[in-house]
Amino acid sequence: MRKFVFALLAVALLVVATGCESPKTSVTTEKTLTINGVTVHYSGDITLSQAKAVLSFVRDNFQINGKTDVYVSKSGGSYTVKVTTPYKSTSDVDRRTAFYVRIMASKMSQDVFNGANVTLKLLNGDGKEVFSVESKYAYVESNGITVWYSGVEKEEAQKVLDYAVSFAGKGPWDIFIDGSNPYTISAMSSFNSAGEIGSAENAYRKMSSELSQKLGGKVLLRVLSPSGEEIAQFTG
Repeated sequence: MRKFVFALLAVALLVVATGCESPKTSVTTEKTLTINGVTVHYSGDITLSQAKAVLSFVRDNFQINGKTDVYVSKSGGSYTVKVTTPYKSTSDVDRRTAFYVRIMASKMSQDVFNGANVTLKLLNGDGKEVFSVESKYAYVESNGITVWYSGVEKEEAQKVLDYAVSFAGKGPWDIFIDGSNPYTISAMSSFNSAGEIGSAENAYRKMSSELSQKLGGKVLLRVLSPSGEEIAQFTG
């Protein structure tokens, strides 16, 4: 099973660059918090506990290289977090990193901001935006397996998680659910193309069929490459 599953969060790490100038885009920075080279600039409607949580999140989920600036602001019930990076332009952000950052926006939403909408932006050394994504998923996890879900209830995601644990035993493994009837379930893999799946095809067919029974609805199972691209589909 180890070849069959793939850990998105354990492999696709974002490297954060040295600190940059203040972003050219408007960010109100009324306060700052610095710990071990990471400085969080945050506006007056961001609490100190939130600033600390953002700082911890960046240190735990991104690779840090030198001094790093993070800018946090709030508008209504939504949050924007901007992180300095080594990328000079959008073309420098490869597909795997882009996919990872999309998931980090959702993880930050749940871990730091209690599920509120989060826009995560990457800045270059001049403080200009090179990549931006919004949070989409909530998640449940167990035994190193994470199920990210959108458009379904937590109970349905938990059913998929329970099944994945019984199916694989333990992770690392990331699975995504998008909507219901039919359920679109995307499973990360270590394969880069459909031709590499080989004998694991039987396991995917079994998974799609059994998940359909567990959820009581049609399931479209998508197999994803390490870059988050679909390489195969199975219907249960």
